Amino acid sequence: MNDFSSRLNELILALGIKKTILAEKLNVSQAFVSQMCKGVSNPSDRTISDICRLFNVSELWLREGQGEMFLPIDQNQQLEEVLVKMKME
Repeated sequence: MNDFSSRLNELILALGIKKTILAEKLNVSQAFVSQMCKGVSNPSDRTISDICRLFNVSELWLREGQGEMFLPIDQNQQLEEVLVKMKME
């Protein structure tokens, strides 16, 4: 396992999602997500960018482990997250 895969696993835990959900959101196979989590496959720059955009993750944290995992969000984003979570329940 490499540093990126460790951070990806940490992110999945923090989000409280399964690898299959991450794969669906990124439009990649679940096998590829598993390979990234094990350090077997490396993501493209676009995949890293998509992870950061979709989950509000700091690219510096995901790539290098520096700073906070998540980017700061404003009140509108917080409200949107709450509404999305309510729909999922």
